[in-house]
Amino acid sequence: MDSHALLTVGILSAIGFCSCKNELLLNGPLDGAVGGSVEFTLINPPSPPPNLITWRFTGYTENIIVNSFSGGNETHVDYVGRISVNKTTASLKLRGLTHNDTGRYSVSFLISGVGYQGGTSLTVFDKISNVKAEANQHELVEFNSSVILTCSASGSYPSFRWFNRSADVTGSDNRTLTVVNVTRYDTGPFQCEASNAINVEMSSEVNLTIAYGPDSAVVTVKPPDSFYSSGSDITLSCSSESKPAAQFQWALNGTLLGREGPELRLENVQASQSGAYSCRAYNSKTHRSETSSPSTITVLERISGAAITSTGGVWIECKSSVILTCDAQGSIITREWRKDGNPLHGVNIDELNRTVSISPLKKEDKGYYTCQVSNPVSSETASKGLIVNCPLPPWVIVIIVIGVLIGVTAVIGISIFLLKKKGKLGLPMGRQAPPQNNASTCNEFPSVSSSSVPLSCRFIR
Repeated sequence: MDSHALLTVGILSAIGFCSCKNELLLNGPLDGAVGGSVEFTLINPPSPPPNLITWRFTGYTENIIVNSFSGGNETHVDYVGRISVNKTTASLKLRGLTHNDTGRYSVSFLISGVGYQGGTSLTVFDKISNVKAEANQHELVEFNSSVILTCSASGSYPSFRWFNRSADVTGSDNRTLTVVNVTRYDTGPFQCEASNAINVEMSSEVNLTIAYGPDSAVVTVKPPDSFYSSGSDITLSCSSESKPAAQFQWALNGTLLGREGPELRLENVQASQSGAYSCRAYNSKTHRSETSSPSTITVLERISGAAITSTGGVWIECKSSVILTCDAQGSIITREWRKDGNPLHGVNIDELNRTVSISPLKKEDKGYYTCQVSNPVSSETASKGLIVNCPLPPWVIVIIVIGVLIGVTAVIGISIFLLKKKGKLGLPMGRQAPPQNNASTCNEFPSVSSSSVPLSCRFIR
């Protein structure tokens, strides 16, 4: 080293870090990882480049790291092989970092007799590693249980954050996370993030098993319908939100049927099986149960054997009365009466539409009566003809008899007239009439009874 350089080093060493006129701005504060490297750079590098640059460390000890000049470097033994100095920018690169490198770093130099000085700091960290998340229990019951999750990590000055299903858990900046009265949405996966100024690491996932329910027990009926015909097959299914899966029991009108399982099959169902079906869901872990709303099943027997019966037979006298009764086998919901194809009016029909009463009968009551018996799954029509026999009034009968007698008399009179006119009484058609002197023959029997007189003579007389 020449005498000028030695003099400069001596001056800088003597004055230390005095309050200089021109302060240098350095990057930082800096963070580094054990085994890594950092570079101290000047934001306002010197111009022109200084002849002598001195870097100093103040930490667990105080050392001049290096005096760098145009002819070479004087390096402290602790930094040999670990540093590089850029003589143009005055920057310093430090490698192979250890915790002992944590401290303050400063640089100084002279340019044209003017001193320059600046400093920054370095903190050396161990990298974050071995991040683990653990729960104090893994099987819990919704609303009843609480869980404590703990995070651990290797490395310097770790800070922690918790995530549930990749979402940040608000306010979870501690090593432990406590979830009170867990819900079904707290199953995770939970992860812990550990970080420091150097790096960030995530833990493996922690999953919780949370028993819940049963909730919302629902009965589904297939095929869905309001009414079912006897003999149909019906399947009822029960579902519920539950973990583990719920156990199911079936009830009819509130009475347990002794049937278990998520399905209830009703095969060849009969009307006696109609009613309100419900299921009860039970969770053996939560010891809770839920009963569904009832589903009403209405089974109807098909209509058959529809018939109309009447009092008095088919021929019924006027002014009498008749009762028509409509009956059938099966589940009768409605009866509809018609007469000659038209809705039946003007007669007495009972509340059930079962009987029709007509009194007194009139001639216009005769006709063709039908009754349609039906329910939502079937129907059948019965029919009956009704003939009303109304006798004629006496005066009508008298007129008819007189008319008949008059008619008969007129016919006889006309016949006699025509025969007399022709004069052919007692002769066959096509033969000549007897001679006129035969009339005297008829006079020969003046005192003889008419039964002995010839027919032709009787008419002449």
